[in-house]
Amino acid sequence: MDNRFSSILKRALRVTADYVTAFILFCVLSASVFGLVRTETPVFIPWISFATFLILFGLVYVDMRNIGFKENRPQYNLNPSRFKGLLYGAIGIVPVLLVQMAVLAVNVPEGFEGLKRRIFQLISGPLYWMAKILGNEAWHYSVTLVSIIVMAFLGYLAGHRKFYLTTWVKTTLGTRKDRSA
Repeated sequence: MDNRFSSILKRALRVTADYVTAFILFCVLSASVFGLVRTETPVFIPWISFATFLILFGLVYVDMRNIGFKENRPQYNLNPSRFKGLLYGAIGIVPVLLVQMAVLAVNVPEGFEGLKRRIFQLISGPLYWMAKILGNEAWHYSVTLVSIIVMAFLGYLAGHRKFYLTTWVKTTLGTRKDRSA
């Protein structure tokens, strides 16, 4: 572990890899919905998007928690800020934002604006449900990328503070078994 820019970039690109994983999962699930229920597709797509968003949250949260836990170890002598997850999240969404901007910048002939909008919605697949709630405009899709920065921040903060969400939930619900017996 070090604080070189290349190392920071490599750790931040885990967020991008998690987004790509969720995007591929969204594409596979959407294709299966298109094949099964062609007439009810607009009803199911936001639900598929929400499910892949939850998976994306889990992926980003766990990756950033592990990074935060490792960087906070005294043998690395990094003394990281607890807000470093914001940096990782911001760097991690840049490739997604660039792809979104490229799709918006492409000029299409008349009659193909709907196709361009669908491609843009596909790229923003795991965040589609959130953009739909906000108003389904093109800039709403870019605004929803902030949620990925928040995911990375929460995960990194949890690792930095040695907070485990599953342990907390089990303790709160009273389902955690006592290991001392």
